[in-house]
Amino acid sequence: MSESVFSRRHFLKSTALVAAAGALAACVPAAPAGSDAGAPAEALIELTYMTPDRELSNKVKEVAVNSFNQAMAEAGQPYRVKSVAGPATDNDLRSKLVLDAAAGTLPDIFGAYSSQIADFVAAGYLLDQKPFLEAWPDWQQYYAVLRQLAVINGSLQGLPDGSTMTWFYRKDVMEAAGISTAQPNTWDDFYAACDQIATKTDAKPCGLPAATPWGAGTFYEGFRMVWLGFDDQNIYDSAADQWVVSSPGLLKSFQVYETLAKNSWLTVDELLTPNPWEPIKYQGFPEGNVLLVTGGDWQWTFDWGPDGATPIEGLLERVDRWQFPSESGQPFTYVEVGVGHQIAATTRSPEGSAEFVKHLGSPELICETMEIYIGGPIGRKDFIDRCPAYGDVVGGKYLQASQFFETGKTYQFEQVGTDKFAEGIARATEAIITGSATAEAAMADFAASMAEALGQERVKSL
Repeated sequence: MSESVFSRRHFLKSTALVAAAGALAACVPAAPAGSDAGAPAEALIELTYMTPDRELSNKVKEVAVNSFNQAMAEAGQPYRVKSVAGPATDNDLRSKLVLDAAAGTLPDIFGAYSSQIADFVAAGYLLDQKPFLEAWPDWQQYYAVLRQLAVINGSLQGLPDGSTMTWFYRKDVMEAAGISTAQPNTWDDFYAACDQIATKTDAKPCGLPAATPWGAGTFYEGFRMVWLGFDDQNIYDSAADQWVVSSPGLLKSFQVYETLAKNSWLTVDELLTPNPWEPIKYQGFPEGNVLLVTGGDWQWTFDWGPDGATPIEGLLERVDRWQFPSESGQPFTYVEVGVGHQIAATTRSPEGSAEFVKHLGSPELICETMEIYIGGPIGRKDFIDRCPAYGDVVGGKYLQASQFFETGKTYQFEQVGTDKFAEGIARATEAIITGSATAEAAMADFAASMAEALGQERVKSL
């Protein structure tokens, strides 16, 4: 699997978390370097905080660390945080976390990739933050669905954030061509829209992530939502601790890719390039040559906003969102739950590390710094009341997204073996869209490969 591909999406999300932390901390006056007023030097407990060695991460982390240390000094608390730079590249960072975890040398506070967390919890590498966060009065202000899915294998892994995953479509191009932009309720409705695009424009209809070059992003940015759109939702049997690797719902999901590819509605050539999101999301969609792409809230800013990878002028007038179609005819928005910073089980101070995590959660600070930086919808249900200006951010798109947190569809995909499962989905979809295997044959190969990768006892067929 190409880990750098999955990490594009994860980096956007995790960078938003880190930058938001920096924005929060920006409201607190920074202490002079080396200032430890309020506690004798011998009593200080120094905690390490690691983020990737990237320009944005470094800038916001410096503010976060200084503000926390100042706040602790003023409160007479002994906890201090020291900045540690991790590798800049995603593959190297993932490898470092794995090696450090096995060696018992993880930093006190860090951000693991979402697909690593379940494995790290199972191995005992991470601190359960439940005693600290559930006793915190602000904990109840986070949306219930976010709080629930921040618990992974029984362990609470930090302050949750949410984002919503949908289809984005080029409203301007479709309307100019006389194509209806009405919400497709079923997959047949979606296929009809693709056919209209292919017939009435020169654009490619659909940029649904698929194949191995997109890595685990094939699973996270596309396949999960396709699968959840079918009535058979047997994906993971938590009671038996088994992944479902063959089922009617899985077959129907693979058949979506088969249908799109066979009808030339899918950006197959682009999906097979080394960085497929570039020709699809950074070129085709902004240029109006690809009209339908999947993605999350971050794309309003990171991808197509004024400071994004490829800005779209008049973005809010030209682009809109569809929910995912479903077999039942009831479209849905997928709510993805992320978990902020993890704390190592070997931390020098569970209490101090938890204080640093909570330090980043004040709605007053978020509101004050919102015009400087905001990376996505806020996970607190009280935020719009405490910060009315939130309703105007990105034309109201982030508020709109947060309102789906209680009504959208969720699923706990983060289980032991998620990385391997996602890799298998990428291989299967590549076989399908290139025509080297039918949906049925691809599912059979997928089932066999998952039995080998995960162990026969951890997979099941229905």
